[in-house]
Formats: sequence, C-alpha cells, structure tokens
Amino acid sequence: MNQFEWPDNQPATFICQRKWQETPNCVSVTLVAENQDSETTFDFIPGQFITLGIEVEGKTEYRAYSLSSMPNQSELQLTIKRVVDGKVSNYIVDSLQEGQTVSVLKPAGEFHIEQPHGKRIVLLSAGCGITPVMSMAKTLLSDKTDTTDIHFIHAATELEQVIYHQELLEMAASHKRFHFDVMLENAQGSEYLEGRLTQAALKQFCPDIAERSAFLCGPIGFMAAMQENLSELGMNMDNFYQESFTPAESEQPEVALNLEVTLGSDADKAQAISNATVFVPAFGAQAEAKIGSALIDALEAAKVPVIAACRSGICGSCKCRVVKGAFTRTSTATLTDDEIDNGFVLACSCQVESDVEVALN
Repeated sequence: MNQFEWPDNQPATFICQRKWQETPNCVSVTLVAENQDSETTFDFIPGQFITLGIEVEGKTEYRAYSLSSMPNQSELQLTIKRVVDGKVSNYIVDSLQEGQTVSVLKPAGEFHIEQPHGKRIVLLSAGCGITPVMSMAKTLLSDKTDTTDIHFIHAATELEQVIYHQELLEMAASHKRFHFDVMLENAQGSEYLEGRLTQAALKQFCPDIAERSAFLCGPIGFMAAMQENLSELGMNMDNFYQESFTPAESEQPEVALNLEVTLGSDADKAQAISNATVFVPAFGAQAEAKIGSALIDALEAAKVPVIAACRSGICGSCKCRVVKGAFTRTSTATLTDDEIDNGFVLACSCQVESDVEVALN
C-alpha cells in the first residue's frame, strides 16, 4: 500500500466519490485523491480534521471538518450537518455532487486518540461532534491487540437524528469491550432515556466514569456542561480532552524583527502609530492594516492566495513567514520550534505591530 503524500501547506485536489444521507439534515461523503491508484491510503490520527475548500458562489471557501473514517484506508469520510447560515456545510448537504472536485489540506489537530489515556475511556458527543470520536472508536476496535474498554455516550434531539445509529448498535453487539448509550431530548419511539446529559445521567450510564479518560466533542454549550459535570463527578481532568476550535494561548513572547521606520511630522508619527503596511513582495501586493489587527485580514485585502480555514489558530492553513517587522501572536499550534524561531506565524492569530514584510512560502 502507498501512503498519500500531502503537499506542504497547500491543498490537494480530491474527488467526491460517494454521498449519502445519514439523517434528515446530515450527509456523509467519501473523498479520494485525484488520479489516485487503488493502492493509495491516507494516514492521520483518529480524531483529527481536514480542511475542505469548495467553490461557493464563485469563491473558494475553506472549512475544517473532522474525519469519521479510520486511518490507512483508500478514502476519507466526512459527515456534515446542516447548520443555520452554514454557507459551506449547507452547500455540501444540498449541492455537492459525486464526481465533483474539492480542495483538501492535510489532516491536522491536537484532539486525537494518541493523547495519553488509560485502558478505560469514555467518548462523549452530541450532534455532528460524533465524527472524530467515531473514528477513535472504530480504530481502537479494529486493532486485535488493543484491549481498551470504550463507553460511548451520545446526545441527540430525537432518534432519527442519531448519526451512525445502526453502525454503533452493530459495534456494541460485536465487541464486548464497547458499550453504547444514547440520551434523547425527545425519546418518543425509542427505549432510550429522555432529557439532557446531567451528572446523574452520566453516572447512570457509566458508573465508573470518574476513573476513565474522556474524549469530548460537540456544540460549545454541550462541551462546557460536560466538562463541568465530569469535573464535579471527580474525574482527573488531566485525563480529559475535547475538540476545540478556540486557539490555545501562545507562550511565545512578542517577536520584533529588524525594521527601520523614518518618521517625519507629528501627523506622520500619529499615522504610523495607528496604521501599518503589510507588504508581500512575491506578489507585488500590499495593504494597510490597523496596529493590533489580524495579519490575515491584511493579506486577504491584498488579494494574495492565502487560505484561512478555521480562523482560530488551529488548522495551520494560513502559515506564512514575517520576514521583517514586529508582531504578536496568540497561537503557535502546528508550528515547529524551528518555524517559530524563523518568524513563521499563523496569519489568523498574528497581530500586526508595525510595517511588515511577509512571505507566503
């Protein structure tokens, strides 16, 4: 088998191979690389996401979606749910066609099954947050040497909205070390519990939950409630992991590189204090930026081909290098120590503090 080689910080062209309805408002799609041979497989860590670029209304829009498939397979699987004002998600649900090409950035993300965990884990999800933990569960169960005890607890509005329902039931029937429970807001037509996942419900489903390692993904409010519940139940939060598209604060100090600025009148000085110029020599492009504003905004205003997918300092798609100038940054996720030392930044999490010169490659 041949591992697919991802281009560095550039999208690869993929084809939507299959698309099907998972629930009334949710679809799954599989993607294969353009010109891929039958021996090609894809490597990633279960729990990670890819960044998908799709042309919508004449513009390529990028969004991050968690993978629900397992590593080392010949296709990548995503499950996407309709959301209010979801420009890309709703386009995928309504309009993406089998055979259509899309752009894909390599898998990324720090939420994955290789985080340190014990031999007993609980996977908690709600809505489409089920996708990364489903990848974790399937991968662990496919490993004949793995003995991890998995308790999978999912929350949904009603039975027909439970993503992968039948597949999860089959997994529970086939594996003694896999336990599956569902909490529904409206349990009509099912034998599942009705209500919300309170501390009492979590304890009822999984009596030893406080002694397990937890992997959590879902809407922000759901994750906040589950984190509080698990903490109050006595879980060691060093064993708690959640997917988050909010950047971690960088521990890197402000970086100031050499830049000579000659100021004239007081008016010039006042203008220089509040405004800066972002210059990208390779494209002969530049744009004005407010001091303290995000570098990504200036790069987009300069109309250079920069990808901004998560806009949260998580996916790494907007990596670039500040050659000259001063900046601060709030995230260094996906950057290596060498890249940080050499002025690489994530443009969405980099704040302009003076005139800067930028290289995209």
